[in-house]
Amino acid sequence: MEKPANPNALPSTPSPAQSASTSKGKETQKRREKLPTPQELVAHYESQGLESNEASMKVIEDLQNVLVRMVSSGRGRKDRFMAESSRKLDTANTRLAILELKLDSKPGYAESLAIGVTSGAIVRGAASVFPHVVGAVGQMWNAVRSATKSSTNL
Repeated sequence: MEKPANPNALPSTPSPAQSASTSKGKETQKRREKLPTPQELVAHYESQGLESNEASMKVIEDLQNVLVRMVSSGRGRKDRFMAESSRKLDTANTRLAILELKLDSKPGYAESLAIGVTSGAIVRGAASVFPHVVGAVGQMWNAVRSATKSSTNL
């Protein structure tokens, strides 16, 4: 029996058992394509004598059981894959929630426009006041300088 180069490598020629499983896989795939609709399942249980509400509950119960069996299948590698996928989905969901919170805390278009107009008005106001402030500081400087000159001349 020939061993593959690495554990994930597939043999180059399919064995007879593999070709049989491939044909079974095609049959299974065809059966999967023809899954019954929820209405058909409810109709099936109603034909067995259940009322509409009971039939709906039975369909939900069956679907939950199938889901639990698929998640906890005990297939080793597939379970690890499912656990890893679930963890990755949880991480992605958490990151999306954080991103959504950050986006919600950002201002919208109207708020951004209002902030821009206000900041522009503040900058223009500061620009119009700045020459007066500089002139006042210059006058104080000259007053202090002239007062210190006159006291040093004594």
